Amino acid sequence: MKHKQKSANCLSRRELLKYGLYGGLAAGLSPSLLLSGCGKQHNAKKPNIILITLDTTRADRLGCYGYRRRTSPNIDKLAEESVLYTRAIAPSSWTLPSHASLFTGKFTSSHGARYDPDGPLLLTNAIKGPKSWDAFRARGLAQNEVTLAEMLRDTGYTTAAEVGGPWLKRVFGLNKGFDYYNDSQISTLNGRLANQITASALNWLKRAREKEFFLFLNYFDPHTPYRPPRSFGLKFLPKDTNFTGRKPTWNEISALYDAEILFMDHYIGQLLQKLKMENLYDNTLIIVTSDHGELFGEHGKFSHGHYLYQEELHVPLLIKYPTGEMLPKRTDLQLQLTDILPMICERVGIAIPENIQGTLPSQIKHPIIAETYPLQPFTEDGSWQSIFEGDFKFIWNSKGQHMLFNLKDDPGENVNIIGQDTMRAERMMTQLKQYLAKLPKPGPAVPSGEPDDQTKEALKSLGYVN
Repeated sequence: MKHKQKSANCLSRRELLKYGLYGGLAAGLSPSLLLSGCGKQHNAKKPNIILITLDTTRADRLGCYGYRRRTSPNIDKLAEESVLYTRAIAPSSWTLPSHASLFTGKFTSSHGARYDPDGPLLLTNAIKGPKSWDAFRARGLAQNEVTLAEMLRDTGYTTAAEVGGPWLKRVFGLNKGFDYYNDSQISTLNGRLANQITASALNWLKRAREKEFFLFLNYFDPHTPYRPPRSFGLKFLPKDTNFTGRKPTWNEISALYDAEILFMDHYIGQLLQKLKMENLYDNTLIIVTSDHGELFGEHGKFSHGHYLYQEELHVPLLIKYPTGEMLPKRTDLQLQLTDILPMICERVGIAIPENIQGTLPSQIKHPIIAETYPLQPFTEDGSWQSIFEGDFKFIWNSKGQHMLFNLKDDPGENVNIIGQDTMRAERMMTQLKQYLAKLPKPGPAVPSGEPDDQTKEALKSLGYVN
C-alpha cells in the first residue's frame, strides 16, 4: 500500500534533517513556512531579538570571514552557530543612512536620513569654523517613517537601545519606537566604549525578563580615532611600540584598528556568556552586522562615507536563530541591510510593510545598490551611487568619474573596465537611475533643531566638523 507523501510543512525536524531541508532554510526559506501547520510550532513564544551593529567594521577583518589575525574569537564562535552571509552589502558608506536603512527597510533616497545642504539640522551651531561650514547640514529620519522598533513594540515587545556613536543620537530620529534609548555619554573621542555598552545592556536585561524584548546595540570602538587599551593594542603591535612624538604608520594604524575590533569582541563575548548564564541565549534571535567599513589607503583613499568601494560596503552579517530552528551555514546569497527588517518581521509574524524596498533573502526583488552624498567641505569628488549585477559593480559619480569593475576577477577594484564594456555600464547605469527615480520620496524630516552640546563635541572631536 502506498503511503501518502508528507508535505514539507509537516515533516518532523528529524525528517527535515534527513532530507536536507534545513539547507533550504539557511538559503533563505523561512522557518515558519517549513515548520508551520504540523501541529507543533517551532517555538511556543516569540523569540527575543538582539540586533548588534559593529560600527565601521569591515567584513574582511573578522576571523569568520578569513582574516589572518585573531580579531574576533567571540564573534567567530557565534558565527559557528549562525547563518553567515558572505556577500552582505551596506546601503551607504557611513553611519546615519545605513542605520536608517536597517531600521526602515528603505534605501537612502527613500528614508531621507543623510547629509543635505538644505536639511533642518545645522550641525555647526555653536562650533567655531569658517563660513563655508554653514553648509554643514543634515536630515534626520523622515517623521513619517515606521521603524522596526515601532513595529516590534506594537506587537508586544519591550524595546531598548544602547548606542555608542554620535550619529545615533536622538536628534537624528533613530530612537523612534524604543521604550528605552540610551545615547548618553557620547562626548569622548571614542564615543561610548564597548565595556560601557555591554555593562548598560546587561543592567537593562535584568529588568526585561517578563516579556519578549528587542535590544539594539551599537558598538562604536572600530571608528577613528583608534585608541585601544594597551593590552589589546599589543596583541598586534611590537611590545616596544611608542607613539610619543610621532604619528603611527599606516601599518600601525591598521593594527590599532584590529585591536579596537578585538576590544569590542571581548565585551560582546561577555554579553553572549551572560545570556547563556541567564538562560536567554537559546530563545534569542541574534543578528550581528556593520553599518559600513573603512578605507586604509586602498584606491589612495582613507576613512569612509566619501566613496562606495568594497572596503566600505562589504559588511559582515550573521544570524543566530533560536535553538533548533536553523542549522549553521555560509551562504553567498547577496542581500543588504534593508532586508533585515523583513526577515525579522517574517520570523515574529508581523506583516512585512508593502512600502519598503527590503525583501526576504529568498525573494530579493530590489537591485543591490548603495548611495552616498558627501558635503563639499569633505570632498571635491562629488556624490556616488552604485549597483551590482552578478559579479559586476557599476559606480556612478556626479562629476562623471564612473567606474565598472568585475569583482570576480578584480575583487580589489583596481582595474576600471568601463571602456571595455560600455554597453554593460550604460545598461547598469540606466537600471540604477530608473530604480532610484521610482522610489517613494522621503517625508518631512525630523523637526528643525540642533544637536545637544555632547553631540556637537562628539561630532567635532571625530572630525565630522571643525
